[in-house]
Amino acid sequence: MARATELSVPLKFLDSTNKIQFREYQVEIAKKCVNSNSLVVIPTGLGKTIISLLVVAETLQSYPKDSKVIVLAPTRPLINQHRESFSHFLAISDDYMITLTGKNPAEQRPRLFEEHKILFYTPQTLRNDLVAKRYDLKNTCLIIFDEAHHASGDYPYGLIADTYHDQNADGTILALTASPGSSKERIDELCQLLHVDKTNVHVRTRKDEDVKSYLKPMNIFKIGVEMTELMEEARLIINRLVEERLQYLSQLGHLEKKGERLIKKVTRKDLLRLNTELVKHTSSGDKSVYGAISVNAQGLILYHMLELIEQQGLDTLLTYLEKLMKEARKQTSSKANKNLAGDKRIRRIFFELKKHESEYPKALIHPKYAVLLHLLIDQLNKNPDSRILVFVKLRDSIQHITSRLEKNSLIKPSRFVGQATKSKKDKGMSQKKQQEILKAFKEGVYNVLIATNVAEEGLDIAECDIVVFYDIVASEIRYIQRKGRTARQREGKVILLYTKNTNDEVYLRIVLNKIQKMNDNLKISPEVTKNKDLAIDDDEDIDDEEEVKIEQKIVKAPSKIMDLPLSKPRSPNQETLLSYFSPSKTENPISSTSLRTPDPEIIISKDVPGKFGLRKKLQKEGIILGLQENGRRIDLLHQIALIIINPRTFTKESVSMSEKDLIRLRQARKLVLFVFDFEDFVEQFEG
Repeated sequence: MARATELSVPLKFLDSTNKIQFREYQVEIAKKCVNSNSLVVIPTGLGKTIISLLVVAETLQSYPKDSKVIVLAPTRPLINQHRESFSHFLAISDDYMITLTGKNPAEQRPRLFEEHKILFYTPQTLRNDLVAKRYDLKNTCLIIFDEAHHASGDYPYGLIADTYHDQNADGTILALTASPGSSKERIDELCQLLHVDKTNVHVRTRKDEDVKSYLKPMNIFKIGVEMTELMEEARLIINRLVEERLQYLSQLGHLEKKGERLIKKVTRKDLLRLNTELVKHTSSGDKSVYGAISVNAQGLILYHMLELIEQQGLDTLLTYLEKLMKEARKQTSSKANKNLAGDKRIRRIFFELKKHESEYPKALIHPKYAVLLHLLIDQLNKNPDSRILVFVKLRDSIQHITSRLEKNSLIKPSRFVGQATKSKKDKGMSQKKQQEILKAFKEGVYNVLIATNVAEEGLDIAECDIVVFYDIVASEIRYIQRKGRTARQREGKVILLYTKNTNDEVYLRIVLNKIQKMNDNLKISPEVTKNKDLAIDDDEDIDDEEEVKIEQKIVKAPSKIMDLPLSKPRSPNQETLLSYFSPSKTENPISSTSLRTPDPEIIISKDVPGKFGLRKKLQKEGIILGLQENGRRIDLLHQIALIIINPRTFTKESVSMSEKDLIRLRQARKLVLFVFDFEDFVEQFEG
């Protein structure tokens, strides 16, 4: 394990009172990210924040005192977590840090930006300020893009990265994610959007030698269940209704696929794309387009019903049909809703389910629930202090599952959903309420969270012993985020529940293939493989329930994890950021060993502005670069000295050296050049 003293320079910027010991892979990755736009792909729980702190500490050493660091994250809770970590571990007063979100009035943000050194943003807030040109990023030496996989389409990350690249040629981008995406095109897009060269993609997986000792085993199981006869009957009727709509659209020429059993050939995504195309043709005057739009909408609704049957259960389907019937009675209801609500076969399903609800309600429950209940009881009997997180796609299903689990005295469940309120019975949760529930979950008031995707990222959720996928997501990003909620500080299990011979099973195959594809694409990229950091995981270790009992362990080798924060020795040369900011503090040249080569060809003062792009240009050319504390100065090959002067503040004293120092410099260098920086000057002429 790497000792903290090996970092040398960053120790000046890290708080010695908050003991922390750095892991070797964190140090190695951080070294490669300093002054190089980088993408770090690392599993949840391996200390992305520590890597960020190391990069921040080293970067601040290389730039002028007025330089700023910006930290971006998609949600306010995640931003607050970063702020707390930075305040805890950096030797910098909290007065120099600020969180800026939409809650801060726009007219105040420019002043707040200028007054603070480390700024934490939600992306939309910074994007709005940059578009409005309230301030610029010329003095920002580093921007951290957390959960970088969000960078796509109109998401603000791309615009922010572009603006930063244009305004500050020497600025550094650090992008962090556990899940960059599966396709090579997506990984390339992510690098392009964030201005990261693929030689600077640094990857770690749970199986890499330098990280696996810090992680507890993660045991992954997939458990499949069969549909009931009642579910099969309802699905058969819905399938016929879908086929009728698809044949209608095919005969009108709106579908490329022809022939029988179109339901096997046309997916829900196909209908979503068709809807977009049909809407574009509404201006053509062709009245048949409106009919096709309605039939297509019916097809989408029916596909949703199929998903409810296969993934959620007939109780959730009944809830949906009740809403459909109620909506269809309104005058403003769509033609698609009215047609389906009036269809005899839909009504037959509805009344049959209502009958079972009153006479035999258990028949409406999905078979996956029985497996879930068994898993929870088994785990809580073995370890009453366990914490279990159950991911469920739909809030209606969460309501059904939570109400049933509450009847078991061993299980203390809580629903956990987003902020939007859907109905009187399905109210959203404010961020304050979410934090209260998470605190109660951590303290044991609740031992099971039944959550939507809001719990996938951006929230500080207590370590979970088991993560259950009640339904399967086809997104490899969401899959990685979900399973990252366990096996951090202690051994964890991931349970994948699916319904056999349904789209549920198809989604499972898709997501596992995407995971393997993502690993392969990162591995085979010619540019990325130059990076010796790279070590790619093999395929997911997943066992079927037929082959292994739930108590068995996939990873049998014991491992030891190092909790953070940990102790580190105090360096005698260590200074704090508070002294770094103090005007009365006399700065000493760096006496400790730097991360850089000891015999640089060019030595640049950290006070040279980043707008010139010198650091990155020299680095790109392979020129060995060193640092010094002597004003705004550059030394070339120990022969030439360039002193950069700001004309606005130029006086004899502003050269920042005495006459004796100047004489010594002239004697030590063959040539001394004074360069006046007029780059920011804008001349104005009357008329």
